[in-house]
Amino acid sequence: MAVVWTIEEKCRRCYSCVHECPAKAIMVENGQAKVIESRCLGCGHCVNVCSQNAKAVKKGTENVLSFLKENKTIAMLAPSFPAVYPDVTTEQLVGAIKACGFDKVVEVAFGADLVNKAYMQLLDEPGTVDADAEKPVIATSCPALFKYVQKYMPELVSHLAPVVSPMVAMGRAVRYIYGDDTKIVFIGPCTAKKVEAEAETVRDATDEVLTFAELDDLFAAFDIDPKTTNPAPLDPPHAYLGRLYPVSGGFIRSAGLPTDIMNNDVVVTEGKNRVLNLLDSLRVRNIDTRMLDVLFCEGCISGPFSNKNENYFDCKRNVVKYTEEGRSRTNYLTWRKDVENCMQNINLFRTFEAEPVKDTMPSEKEIAEILAKIEKYEKSDELNCGACGYDTCRQHAIAVYQGLAEADMCLPYLIDKMERMQTKLKDSLDKLADTQEQLIQHEKLASIGQLAAGVAHEVNNPLGSILLYAHLVMQRLEQADENTEDLKFIMNEAKRCQSIVSGLLNFSRQGQLSLEPHNITQVIDRVIKAVQQQSEFKNVEIMQDIQDDIPDIVMDDDQLYQVFLNMAINAAEAMPDGGTLTIKAFVDYDTNRLRVLFEDTGVGIPKENQSKVFTPFFTTKQIGKGTGLGLAIAYGILKMHKGNIKVRSEVNKGTTFTIDLPLRTEV
Repeated sequence: MAVVWTIEEKCRRCYSCVHECPAKAIMVENGQAKVIESRCLGCGHCVNVCSQNAKAVKKGTENVLSFLKENKTIAMLAPSFPAVYPDVTTEQLVGAIKACGFDKVVEVAFGADLVNKAYMQLLDEPGTVDADAEKPVIATSCPALFKYVQKYMPELVSHLAPVVSPMVAMGRAVRYIYGDDTKIVFIGPCTAKKVEAEAETVRDATDEVLTFAELDDLFAAFDIDPKTTNPAPLDPPHAYLGRLYPVSGGFIRSAGLPTDIMNNDVVVTEGKNRVLNLLDSLRVRNIDTRMLDVLFCEGCISGPFSNKNENYFDCKRNVVKYTEEGRSRTNYLTWRKDVENCMQNINLFRTFEAEPVKDTMPSEKEIAEILAKIEKYEKSDELNCGACGYDTCRQHAIAVYQGLAEADMCLPYLIDKMERMQTKLKDSLDKLADTQEQLIQHEKLASIGQLAAGVAHEVNNPLGSILLYAHLVMQRLEQADENTEDLKFIMNEAKRCQSIVSGLLNFSRQGQLSLEPHNITQVIDRVIKAVQQQSEFKNVEIMQDIQDDIPDIVMDDDQLYQVFLNMAINAAEAMPDGGTLTIKAFVDYDTNRLRVLFEDTGVGIPKENQSKVFTPFFTTKQIGKGTGLGLAIAYGILKMHKGNIKVRSEVNKGTTFTIDLPLRTEV
């Protein structure tokens, strides 16, 4: 079972774990950051940074509960506990742990004392163990560190100190002192200890590993409050300076190694980035030292299950205080005797084997192709913002190639993509609204058209009779008869009614189209020639912007002439004091449509009237100046041509009518 994994329903695509993982053991799949067990170090950095608590850690509490029921069980308490429980004394915490059922509670710090002695032996007498005296030695107390070297820098495995960690040393010491039938449980802030405990070469040392969070779960299960529990002392063997191990430089100080900044025998560094930089330097032999004391965390007091409510310096102060108080109580001679006894009877050394993780690397061409998919074509496009969890866009592309990442993890790319989609969506919604408006207008006009057709047929016959009888009466009257003018008025009004009826029939699409290939430019020229002599155009300047080589299209040129003439006359009437009428025509080859625009600089149409201009009998002209059928008839003619017409207007600035026709060249 993996030590760390992702709770998918909690993962929110922040990629903080990807950025923080030193082993790049996080694979993003369908937006979910999943831990790859074969790559994972168990360092817990992803647990630390996940604000959504989407990273789960393997639990050991059930095993421990079974141990407590059936076996003699000893708890090994990591020396970082004063940083985690600052308001609880050592005796109170030990009493609480024993109240859970543990038979004894010992300090892992004694194991650190043993490890210190092993390192001193390694440095002072390198021939006594399997180590190369010429190579810098990497301290191996941090399981995440040596796992990283085994997996990702196997060429440095020979630099790993062949010394067990304080946890393993203490576990073996406990078995030696208290017997092999004892169940041993390590309690500390580190998840990597769970990985270390499962290694075949050190599996004999511990039976289970609990984090401090799991210890709190035990307290809750037994309803134990450490502050109110009967205190109890730590059980032997007691530690000495090994209690300093969890703080920065604690290994050097507790081992008695030189701490002078001018002495380069031991190099100390902590934190993922600094450790990786140091290992890179060691890999290229750009380092001259005897030992590297390195930890992936900022000291064990900053481990994934340390106290996040206390700042680093308070945690360090609490550990130092615990060390000073403990040293004053520890009998040095007894401690020294215990150390020597264990050194002679337990194995503090081990070997490390390379466990290389082999990653295939893409070619430069393949990297460029992946970057191009997220619209990074030039070096300047690579923002290296780190939002994807990788330090550079190039690293992200390599991870995509290796199947560890997805291209859509790039935040700037996603934002640009989203903005384009929003623009397209807005355009689609605008087109939909326009289509809906046209559909409503079309249905409304169709209903009126059906009514108009019926009315026109019924009215035409009586109008014909009125004209006929009026004409017969006029023939019987003398020229000077006073009734002649009245009859002429009757006949003119009847003819006007016939004109309106004719318009109604055209509007209702009862007319027939005579479709032939014609050139739209010629139709526009006819319109301009026809209107230039009219009084309405006396102060109107007509401008043309006609695209060259507009192909002939299939149309009824007389019908479209009527439409364009109506557009021009309406424009002139909208400019009673003069202005400019601009007629434009061009082909939009993207949509395969011909567009004709009539733009005037007239009084404009109020916004509330723009949706009504194609409605029959709607007019803002004075009585007798218009019937309100012109634009409605134009609309019908264009629809018969599979075309469309739109209006855009602003009061006191002008109006533009846009006519849209299909670019059909064959009947």
